[in-house]
Amino acid sequence: MDVTFPFDFLRCIQDHPKRDSCLGVLAPVDDAFACEDCGFRYSLVGGVPVFRPERWQVTDSWFEEMYAGRSRIDELESPYLCDERRFMAAFADQRSLTGPCLEIGCGTGLFAETVPQYIGLEYALESLFAKGFESFTRLCGDARRLPLADSSMECVFSFNTLEHVPELERTFEEMDRVLKPGGMLVLKPAWHCTRYTTELIPVLPYRELKARQKATKALLPIIQSKLYKSLTWLPWRIQRRLTRRPNNPLRWGRLTPYHGEAWISDADATSSIDCHEGILYFISRGYVCHSHPTALRQLLAGHDIVVLEKPAGNRG
Repeated sequence: MDVTFPFDFLRCIQDHPKRDSCLGVLAPVDDAFACEDCGFRYSLVGGVPVFRPERWQVTDSWFEEMYAGRSRIDELESPYLCDERRFMAAFADQRSLTGPCLEIGCGTGLFAETVPQYIGLEYALESLFAKGFESFTRLCGDARRLPLADSSMECVFSFNTLEHVPELERTFEEMDRVLKPGGMLVLKPAWHCTRYTTELIPVLPYRELKARQKATKALLPIIQSKLYKSLTWLPWRIQRRLTRRPNNPLRWGRLTPYHGEAWISDADATSSIDCHEGILYFISRGYVCHSHPTALRQLLAGHDIVVLEKPAGNRG
């Protein structure tokens, strides 16, 4: 088997009686990876190891169909995530990153050349076969159970992905687990996704809406205003900050994603995440927030890139 990725970092994600995952070392065997502890084998599909827990498999093929036949080469010419790609390249240079660097929700690999020792993880297998992505390290897996060793990544980053992950706190725990002490975490999901977006209220005509939805649509100019957001977000954020404790639990909202032809931006979100809440989760675990260094900036955080550093003495 021609292994072109650092398989020494790979770990078994099968259930374990004493912890969430087996985390046994995986070794290449024939056309698969086998766990040295429990013996479970993970298949290789087109050279990509597949780590999707069966009990979390989704039946909706929307993402697989969306990514089928895509070209990384073509998409690199588009403006999509262009500013974010420049940010990550500059960030890797400024921090003198040497890797490995994990991207959660890599899609077709637009960030693959921005960081050293890139590892791209994506749930939708089709995206990993995008033209031009073949020579990079790719893993098909679930962000809620990363197939990687503890404290093995120098940098973990994710753009426009975490809003699609259910059981979101599991993913936050997993990012902390695989990140090295002193490692960097860069997060930019679609913060603050809303129920009215996943219900397509901004674009559906009134005649297709229920009474509650009609009221929401009529009030959208107010609901979407900065003043309304400040009046609703700030008190809750202040309360959360004043009552925080070490290892603060993550508060987030569940959404019902829309997967259909009438799609609008963020209509496929599964989770609603507040930017300040994400920051609070990690700083309560000793992380330093470089992007929002003061309490005021954290309280006023909007749709921002959040950069955090794991404490050097934290083993995850």
